[in-house]
Amino acid sequence: EQTNKVNSLCADFNYFMCCCVPTRVSGPGEVAGRFGRWFLGQSDQFISSIIVSISMIPEAISYALIAGLPPSFALQSCWISCMMTAIIGGRPGMITSASGLSALLLYRLVSTDTVGATSIMFVPFVVSFAGILQTISSFFGFGKLATNFPAPMIVGMVNGLAILAFALQCRYAKVFPLSETDMTVSAAAAGDGKAVEVELTIALFSYFGKGLDWIQPWLNFGMYLGEVFLAFIVTMFVPKLTTFFPATMMAILVVVAIEYGLARQFGADTPLLGDYGGVEVQYPWTTVLDAEYTLPSLASWETWKIVTGYGTALFATQFIETAIALNVVNRLDESDGPGFLVLFGQGISNILIGFMGGMGASGVVSMSVVADRTFGTTCLSTFMTGLMLFIFMAWGYPIINYIPLSAISGISIAMACSFIQWRSLVAVFTAFLPNGQRLLLPPQFNVDRLDVCIMLVVTVACLVVDVSALALFCIGIVMSTIIVCRERGTIENQDQVVEIEDDENDEELVEAVEKEQTVYPSASSDRSDNQSFLGGGCSVNALDFVCDAAENAIFPVTSGEGDRV
Repeated sequence: EQTNKVNSLCADFNYFMCCCVPTRVSGPGEVAGRFGRWFLGQSDQFISSIIVSISMIPEAISYALIAGLPPSFALQSCWISCMMTAIIGGRPGMITSASGLSALLLYRLVSTDTVGATSIMFVPFVVSFAGILQTISSFFGFGKLATNFPAPMIVGMVNGLAILAFALQCRYAKVFPLSETDMTVSAAAAGDGKAVEVELTIALFSYFGKGLDWIQPWLNFGMYLGEVFLAFIVTMFVPKLTTFFPATMMAILVVVAIEYGLARQFGADTPLLGDYGGVEVQYPWTTVLDAEYTLPSLASWETWKIVTGYGTALFATQFIETAIALNVVNRLDESDGPGFLVLFGQGISNILIGFMGGMGASGVVSMSVVADRTFGTTCLSTFMTGLMLFIFMAWGYPIINYIPLSAISGISIAMACSFIQWRSLVAVFTAFLPNGQRLLLPPQFNVDRLDVCIMLVVTVACLVVDVSALALFCIGIVMSTIIVCRERGTIENQDQVVEIEDDENDEELVEAVEKEQTVYPSASSDRSDNQSFLGGGCSVNALDFVCDAAENAIFPVTSGEGDRV
């Protein structure tokens, strides 16, 4: 198994590095021909990188607004993290970028009354400190923990992130709150809150953009909703007809044609990407050593208290989001990702992000699902996503800024619908049924009530509080410990049963058991998987049901020919 994982990593590395077959060539013409064939063979990865990078722009800008930071902080984080994690180490097909839960945490820092410098100047130190913790944690088994998160927590977290993704789309239909001057680092104001003050910030309201005005007039708003619905329909149903051309790219082209060919001809102007802060960053390669940054002194104990406190909380937040994204991508691709390389690569990238003035990055479920739906399943796609975003920021913004936000919103809603755990909602309903009726249900609906409670608690925590990362972090460790102890207890009980049989030397009983296993091999096997030795063989392992529901009902199902249903 370990050899297969190494071979898989080497194969993905060859996808990324090799541009031709390693044989002798006769001249420049043959080199160009081989490169052209390689480019055509990897065309899905390049198209996926373009779609993901375009979809990432408004989402990253929204997270910067939630954190109270200039959009450049989020855009810097996106292209650096994608390129660095693909080179140093990362999960093929998993996209890393700025995240919403990290933005909620950084908002608390930005609004803090700090000493010696404005609160925004502490962000580079906090992000770098979180990256150092990520790098160190990769050597202490946290990568294995990230790939073995409890299924109820994964389901609850994914549901919460899907609901937040729906709420985020409402921001695109509202007036952009910042002016061109407000989007600079030097214009950041000092915070006036207390660092230790406990304040409840509703995450759902922050994503929704509570307090912002809807776009006017209502004709523009109605046209915007129509274009969102059109992009949603194209993204959801075109793949059922043909996969020759990516549905997401088709949705963008169709909405662009409707916007400029129909809507603007009748005076209905919907928001464009350029109206939502734009993608232009004057110098994408700036660092914290530039004159516009006035960093606090590291010789102060007050500085270290803020950096270590918020840095640890940011590390916990990024670890949770990365673990959820890693588990989702593992089930989408039906393979196990390298948890050690994921944490190590993200740690190094966050250190660099902090040095270059970003807000940090972690694994993102929504963009990873977009990459999977557009067949971007290798590290080449992740690297090219960061590269394309850098190109858009530096030189391609005159074109990218004219893409309607409605197209990106429709695609995002379609992706959220594809990774939300729909059958888990049915499991919540069946949890209130009497036990007699629950026994008649299929296994994927007969989920243990405790697991349903954990899913609901995690989902509500994602939607309500901005300090839920540490709580979720503790819940994950506790649940993983419980599961490991439960498995070890089952093994120990099995060993005890075997020892009792050996001591009593009851040959007739052994022969009867062997005969029963011969006559009913599958039934006995099923009972051994679902029975508990401590419970007299009547209890059911609900965690297996949650995993089955997540794998078979929520994520893509393959037919006999290998096509996606």
